[in-house]
Amino acid sequence: MPTTTASLTISSADLTSSPINISATTNLTEAGTGIGLQSTSGLARRETESVTPYVLYRSDDYADDKSHKVYLKNLSPISSEYFTVYLTGDRATGAHDATDQSITGLTEVGRLYAGDFAFIPWNSASGTKEAFTVTVANTWAAGDTFAFDGVTVVAVNSTVANVASQINNAYYPNWTTSVATAVVTFTSRTSRADLEIDTTEAVTTTAGDGTGAVATTVTGTKSLSDIYIKPSVATTMTLESMLIYQAV
Repeated sequence: MPTTTASLTISSADLTSSPINISATTNLTEAGTGIGLQSTSGLARRETESVTPYVLYRSDDYADDKSHKVYLKNLSPISSEYFTVYLTGDRATGAHDATDQSITGLTEVGRLYAGDFAFIPWNSASGTKEAFTVTVANTWAAGDTFAFDGVTVVAVNSTVANVASQINNAYYPNWTTSVATAVVTFTSRTSRADLEIDTTEAVTTTAGDGTGAVATTVTGTKSLSDIYIKPSVATTMTLESMLIYQAV
């Protein structure tokens, strides 16, 4: 069992009328046990060149309600440059940064200025992945098409099960698929609340009466605790990060 120790020291001779000396040390363990955390993302550095927020750690990728720890450090040498740390949240609004509507739906945790670091607990809270089915039916012909998520599938023959298999075998940037006979199930790759699918998005074009009926089976909801990072400037900045997490 790995042993990982985290230590923090805060000291000041003149911040208050009396000297401050705070020292805390703990071994990182799984939730509710003495078992040491055994998984890590590895220490990583990312150079950014845009002020667009991006997901650093996504709840979908980690177990919910477990003992995860996040380390972050701003490696910029310029004192005015900072990274803003956000979490998704069910009550977050654009009011947290009214000048930048690209972060609507995120709650600001705080800023890391040049040289600042943070070591925080993180409880991932995944949302629900949207799912829908496409039922291939009636009369298809070679050359008929199914188009969705920027991908167009061209039928090689008229057998509906074969068409469904072709649809299933295609790669969709935002979806995974599975197939049972002539029914293809699409599941979103990430939890989102804005992926309600209708027939204008999944388009079947056939010479005969072939159809690809769409039916939503699971309505997606967004994750509540993805960790987002937003650089303060579009010039190069470097963020150092590591996640130490409980796998199950």
